[in-house]
Amino acid sequence: MCERFKKPGKGSVKIGVVGKYVHLRDAYKSLHESLVHAGLANDCKVDLEYIDSETVESEGPERLLAHLDAVLVPGGFGDRGTEGKIKAIGYARENVIPFFGICLGMQLAVVEFARNVAGLAGANSTEFDRDTAYPVIDLLPEQRALRNKGATMRLGAFP
Repeated sequence: MCERFKKPGKGSVKIGVVGKYVHLRDAYKSLHESLVHAGLANDCKVDLEYIDSETVESEGPERLLAHLDAVLVPGGFGDRGTEGKIKAIGYARENVIPFFGICLGMQLAVVEFARNVAGLAGANSTEFDRDTAYPVIDLLPEQRALRNKGATMRLGAFP
């Protein structure tokens, strides 16, 4: 394992993690370690580049994402940085860059696809826009009255 870590036989990949907590690396610690271990299992070095979704929002994705082999958009809470994540997701889709969306990242992939492929201008999650003409993502009924969304995810097996 140490040899694979030091000298991976199958080269390396650069994965951009586009999120809003990139300045708090521990926020993505389990994600980081999972990807490094996946690289070890596949004899490949995984280089992670953390990219602030608010920067993508203000500067656009081209310069920030063009050099990547893949884009990962992790979860998060609240609407800050979501439009930057959507831009990153759209850039990955349009440029055929492998994309992985986790939790909110996957929800925003649905929003991006609805807006830019299905032609549903203004599509959104009701979490961010209660009055969206196209609510492609909605809160669980039992969560509609909640204001603080942290630690309110429905976990485990449900029928």
